[in-house]
Amino acid sequence: MVELMNAATQPDPKPTNTGRTQPRQPEFPELDLLRLTLNQVDYGLVVLNVESRAVQYANASGHDALHGVMDNLGNKRYDAGLHLVQGCVAARRPADADAFRHTLERTRVGVRGLLSLGGGNQTRAVAVLPLATPVGDPARSVVSYGAPTVVPACHALLVFAKQQLCDSSTMALFARDRGLTSAEGQVLAQVCRGLRPSEIADHHGVQISTVRTQLRNIRLKTCCETIGEVIQKVSVLPPMARHLSAHMAGLAWRQQTA
Repeated sequence: MVELMNAATQPDPKPTNTGRTQPRQPEFPELDLLRLTLNQVDYGLVVLNVESRAVQYANASGHDALHGVMDNLGNKRYDAGLHLVQGCVAARRPADADAFRHTLERTRVGVRGLLSLGGGNQTRAVAVLPLATPVGDPARSVVSYGAPTVVPACHALLVFAKQQLCDSSTMALFARDRGLTSAEGQVLAQVCRGLRPSEIADHHGVQISTVRTQLRNIRLKTCCETIGEVIQKVSVLPPMARHLSAHMAGLAWRQQTA
């Protein structure tokens, strides 16, 4: 597996006879901590081998992006524009295959890329980032808490776009922190999904004046002049992933090269 980060070490308070402090052993394996950390991020993250396109690591959101997710009707949806074919990442649409291949190849020389996969209103963005230091450029080494590390040039990181402005669990935390009522929190979530006040009123079976009162309360409680400012605040909230079960929180999914 590709190691993305070295463990942080803390000095032992008791110096040895040499007068030098010794690193303290981590309380938890550093790679396990890293996996747990990345599973809490609301972006799909996938590390793959540029040459073979075999997956080396994926966080929980990255796993969902490649394998698809079930909708309310029990059908599997593939919204990321990429999927797995015998353990290797490939574009779902033949029309996107050349762009994907070209962008991956450019990571060999340290060039980042941003792919737009799909067509029409189903376009999805995927960032492609090199996990390597270009030859002869030591200044771009990956520096961790330990010694500087150079990741092999054959790996790249895929970062998948979020599927919505803000996850429902993050929205709920924001609403609770700002003192919104349950109804106001639901209205805020629907506004962030692009619904108009009249549509929200119809959805809840209330008068539009009720929704407008709730929107005014939301502005007051979030200290914003307009609902647009509220949405802007929501858009820059930390990207916390949806609540994960204990099993999924510890999941580090890897696909070995056959």
